[in-house]
Formats: sequence, C-alpha cells, structure tokens
Amino acid sequence: MNYEARLEEVLNAVAIDDIYELANDYPEETRLELDWQAIARYEAEHDNSELSLSAVSGIASDVVARPETTLERLEDVVREFDVPGREKPMARASVSVVNLPDDATFDVGGFSPEDWIGRLLALEGQITKRTAVNPMVEEAAFECLRCGTMTYIPQHGFGSLQEPHRCQGGELQGPFRLNETQSEWTNYQKIRLQEPPENARGETEYIDIHLTGGLAGGPRVEGGTRTTFFGRLNPVYTGDVVFEKDLVGTGYTVEQGGFEDADLSEYEAIIDEVAAAPNTFELLVDSGFEDADLSEYEAIIDEVAAAPNTFELLVDSFAPSHQGHRHVKEALVLQQFGGWARTGRDGTHHRGDSHMFLLGDPGTGKTLLLEAAYEVAPRGALTDGTGSSSAGLTASIVKDSFSSEQFSIEAGTLVRANKGIAVVDELDKGETSDLDALHTALESQQVHVSKAGKNAMLPAETSLLAAGNPMGGHFDPSKDIANQVELKSPLLSRFDLIFTIRSEEDEAKIRDISEKMVSSRNRAGRRALGEDIDEDESEPSVRLDRDEFTAYVTAAKQVQPVVRDPAVAREMREWFVETKTSLPERYATAMGEQEYDGPPLPITARKLDALQRLSEASARMRLSETVEMVDVERAKPLIERSLADIGIAPADNSSFETATTDAAEVGI
Repeated sequence: MNYEARLEEVLNAVAIDDIYELANDYPEETRLELDWQAIARYEAEHDNSELSLSAVSGIASDVVARPETTLERLEDVVREFDVPGREKPMARASVSVVNLPDDATFDVGGFSPEDWIGRLLALEGQITKRTAVNPMVEEAAFECLRCGTMTYIPQHGFGSLQEPHRCQGGELQGPFRLNETQSEWTNYQKIRLQEPPENARGETEYIDIHLTGGLAGGPRVEGGTRTTFFGRLNPVYTGDVVFEKDLVGTGYTVEQGGFEDADLSEYEAIIDEVAAAPNTFELLVDSGFEDADLSEYEAIIDEVAAAPNTFELLVDSFAPSHQGHRHVKEALVLQQFGGWARTGRDGTHHRGDSHMFLLGDPGTGKTLLLEAAYEVAPRGALTDGTGSSSAGLTASIVKDSFSSEQFSIEAGTLVRANKGIAVVDELDKGETSDLDALHTALESQQVHVSKAGKNAMLPAETSLLAAGNPMGGHFDPSKDIANQVELKSPLLSRFDLIFTIRSEEDEAKIRDISEKMVSSRNRAGRRALGEDIDEDESEPSVRLDRDEFTAYVTAAKQVQPVVRDPAVAREMREWFVETKTSLPERYATAMGEQEYDGPPLPITARKLDALQRLSEASARMRLSETVEMVDVERAKPLIERSLADIGIAPADNSSFETATTDAAEVGI
C-alpha cells in the first residue's frame, strides 16, 4: 500500500463524518480538523488516551516529525476525496492537527527550541496583546518598469518584500515596482502569547504570534484568552548571526491550560498558516474550569465535602501563618468560590464574582493575606496599584515595537485574571485614570478601551481583591473611615466587602504576636538547617495544602447553586430592607448631637447583590446546587461586619451580639 492510500485509509477510519460535513459546508468552511490522538489510537489498534511520541509510528509519528510534507499530502488526499454527490474537488481545503500528546505540549518557554526545529508542537499560554487586523501580501506582483512584464513572487510576509532577480520578459534586472492590484493579499494580525501569571516564576516569558487569513481578527482572539497553539517550529535567518523561530501553525484551541536560549540573541515565534491552506487554525470557546483534571484529588475533595465542618476546615487551611482576623479569612475563602454569573431574559448581566478591599495600617499582614489568596486561586494575577504593565489594571491601546510602531491592544491585570482573581496591593497608589476605569469594569466585568480610532471590549470576569493604607499611613480615630480612603465613593461602592485591619494596641495581644513571629522564624531556620524540632514546638498542622485547596475550589466552581426555598429568598429581602431603612437612622442616633449629613457611604442595592453572591459562594463551598438558610446566615455577619468597619453600622449592630470581640476592635 502506497503512502497516499494509507493516508486515505486513516482518514476513512478517523474523520469520514467530518470530511462529509466539510464537503457539505464547502466553500464557506475549508478546514478539516484531525485529532492526533485518534490517528495514533487507530494505528496502534488499541484505545490508549495517553499515547506518547515514543510509542507511535506511521502517520501519527510523521505528523509530528515531518509536519510540513505530511500535512501537504493529507490536504491533497482531502481535496480529491471521493464524496458521494460531489463532482468538483475541494481545492482550497486545509488540514489542521490538534490534541497532541503530553510530551509534545509545553507551556510558553517550557521547551528547548533546538530540539523542536521543523517538528510539530503545542504551546500553551495566555494572549496579552493584539494588534488590529491589517492587509499582508501573500504573492507580490512586480511590474518591470522597462517592459511592463509581471513577475509573481510568493512572500513569507514578515519582513521586507522578496523582489525578483530578473525580469521574466527578458534578461533585464529591473527596476521593479509592486503592483498592488495584481498582488494577492490576506488579513494579518499579531498577538503575544505569554505565560499565565499564576504559572510565571520570575520574569514572564512570551512568544509573539502572527495570524493570517481567516484566523486574523477572530472574535475570540482577545487579551486574557487562554490558548494552545499547534505549529511547526522553523529557524529563519534574519541577518548577522540572529535567527528567529518560525512556527508554521496547524491549529489552535482555547483554554487548555518567549522562551530563552543563551546562544541566540532574539526569538519570535511566528504563527503562520501554510500558503495552500488559508484557514488552518481552530478557535474554541474558553471553557473555564470544566475541563480541569481533578482525578488526583477526588478522594480529598469527597472527604472535605463530607466533613461536618467544611467551612472551618477551609478557613483554618487559609494563610495559617497569619494570626487573627478570622472574619477576614472567612470572607477571603468565600471569595475564592464566588457566585456564578448569569444573564436575564432582558439582557441584564448578574455578576457572580465578589470584590473585596482591605484597608489597614502598615505591617498588619494585608500583603500576606493577599498572597495567600493568590496562591490558592486556580487562576489569578498579582500586581500592585501602579499596574503590571503599560496596560495598568484594565487594558490600553499602546504604540510600541511589538506592532512595528502601530497600535496594539494590551491586556491589563483584570483581563489577564479573567475567570480568576485579580490581587492588587496598594490600590490607593494607582493612577487616577486606572482607578476611574475600574468603575465599569468591576460591575459589567468588561473592559472597554478606545484610542486613535481603535476600540475593543475585553472580558474581565474577575474577582478583585485589593488592599491599601489610610491617608497619612495610619488610621485617625477622630475621622470617619470613608474620609481616610483616597478612593472615591463610587469605586468603594463596587466592593462587596470592605474591612479595616488595625495595628494592635493591647499589650497582651502584641506580646502574643511577637512571640509567634520570633518562634516561627526560629523554627523555620532550624528546619532549614536540618535540626529536629520538638513536637510541642511545631506549627499548627495545616488541614489542606495549597494544591488540595486549589483543587477543591476548582471542583466547587463547576456547581451553579440557586435559591429554591421561598423562605431563603424572603430572608434575603427582609435583611436588606431592615439594613437599608434602619442603619442610617441608628447611625444618626449614635452621632448624638453632632451634625448628621448621612452615613459615610450609602447603602445601596449592591449590598443585596453582595448577600446573594456570598450565599451562592457558601453553597458552592458545600458543593450544593441549592442555596440554603445556612448560607445566608454565613454571609450576613460578614456584610454587617464590613458595614461596621467603615463606620456605617453603630456598635450595637446585631452582627456583634454574639461576637467574641468588642466593637472597639473593629474601629467603631
């Protein structure tokens, strides 16, 4: 059996239905997607979903080792495939290969370029920049200025035009000019694929990717999108001793999750479609956490869900080295689970993510809590108030070398943390324009950027956890909390919970904190030196480690709880009515004879939204599809505590009737 016959046999076995569907949709659709795993299983004649490169041969091996020629021959077979009822060949059909094995799939920067020259591989990352769609010449028509003869030269598209050596009408060597109308053009777009922030250690690596044809300007090629690109890595000589890496793409999918080489001075991975196959990439919907592999943690997930004290177990496992502030830890744990977003029949968007702001004196452990939230989150981005790039906290349209002095769209922290948590320390130190842009982004969970005639709407389905210091560095007991925050009231109202963290003044508590700090550092030093530590000296045991905590949150985020008991819905409504109507009056009474002009921050319907989101988070934490009264009762004290912290609720607030701490501790 010759090679073409073998290719046809494989296509008949693994893709015959897809070929018939392509023939029915052709020429509107031109691309056939092939699953590498399906090809390998067929050739191996057994069902092994984890086939590796070392265990396969035949066409599956050829696709990875010699993708350029193998894909071209596959396309030839597809174009001439005998489809009943079709007389003409599918001359523009193309083939893409996806779902490569694990040993051919890498994070951005996680592979050795020299080992993959000319081979097919998959690169996982997150899109952080993109340019507008521009025209690019595929085949340039050069007109001889002496005799008018046209000479057609295929172009690689990324650099200067390749001109003819001589005129095809004779021995003349030009001069030539580009005839735009006789040349063949395609769409072109450049994006940047970068390590997701939660995976990066040290300097973040990235690869610049070039999209052409129908792939450029795809509806989901947006900043923040998690992608896996499949392509052929080729070296391209660019002059002197500099090489670039040219990755000729065969496909890419969304939500599957530069590199450096000391011998080469610069790298840029170029995703380009094969010239004869103008639509060689695939783009799927971002699937969130549904496809996460949690098989390793099934036992611990079941154990935690079945425990009678699931919430306490999770809170005890969160930032165990941070002493105190139990209510803040409870809120941070619920923020990890969050509610779930939905859209009403009228198009109204109901966000599920909760936003929190920690306002505290310096040295009170805010940063430790923020880092703990970032570490256990399945997905996230960590930065400070100045923003992690020129895009800042939201997004921007920038002009830089990335786009050859054209404008490109760069995703900021909220966009890069899409479907996760954005952790921002020193939020009050952020740029005014950045903070103003947060207003809409936090509520609508979209970031709109507009500049130089370019517009973009980027997804930002993100929980924001932020921290800051009061004006002057420390709290002033003579002023309202709201007057000690450099953030504007409209922005503060976007936060579901705002907590104050004050420096301790009680001698006994200060002594306890200092003893634990000294003991903790000493134990860590002795452990690092390999010394034995007495059991009574060791730290409290952590119930769940970081990976187990993250796996449990990931599993819980797949649950979509709703209120089914009318009594639960009624309790939510009545709580808000009582809070809205009584707290301002009680606050005014607490003010005594002082002039009263309203509470420091207004109580709006957003507090009812906050109650619903936190109640859903509590239900998710229990892996329950129903929001029950216990979830509402878990959320209410946190919101009331937040109101008390910012000076809206007076000291006799019901949320403190059974509290173990007095009102003075929360700053009332």
